[in-house]
Amino acid sequence: MKKMIFTAIVLMVSLTSFAQREVGSITLQPRIAICASDFSNTSDTEARVGVVAGAEMEYYVSKLVGLSAGLFYAQQGAELKNYDVTWKLDYVNVPLVANFYVWKGLAIKAGLQPGFKVSAEVEGKSGSTKASVDLDNVKSFNLAVPFGLSYDFGRLVLDARYTVGLTKAFDDSYLDSKNITFQLGIGYKFSL
Repeated sequence: MKKMIFTAIVLMVSLTSFAQREVGSITLQPRIAICASDFSNTSDTEARVGVVAGAEMEYYVSKLVGLSAGLFYAQQGAELKNYDVTWKLDYVNVPLVANFYVWKGLAIKAGLQPGFKVSAEVEGKSGSTKASVDLDNVKSFNLAVPFGLSYDFGRLVLDARYTVGLTKAFDDSYLDSKNITFQLGIGYKFSL
């Protein structure tokens, strides 16, 4: 029993010591997330559920502030309410985020996120028939503001972000919609 308690204490101390960020240190964090994305300024759509996957590096400016840059593949878009129609807009996003560690492993995040369109299509189903069409009116560049929270459990990180688009998703002047996304992810930090 004493050995188990000693082992548990050693594990907690090692996890806590990692959580104390050293100024000038760098971490790499692969992360995967489930996201729900939609378009703003419309009542005809609902969230498309997708995946966000990639990694980010964080540089610790101080024990309380880190700056991170990442590269993520994101499945965004929306679904048309009451119909089997889905806009599938996939991007490579590059979030540039400031992380403010406010309490132990808890961080508040905010930044800027350029995104680059990888593919854009609309997919529809009717019974057993399924068809998709490439969209040529989706802008190739998307600029957004991500903000959220994360909590470090030693090297394991839980991350929740909400991203609000600043640029229109479509070239058409009558479509004023922007991308909005909520994601909930898990990552693992490696010290470099």
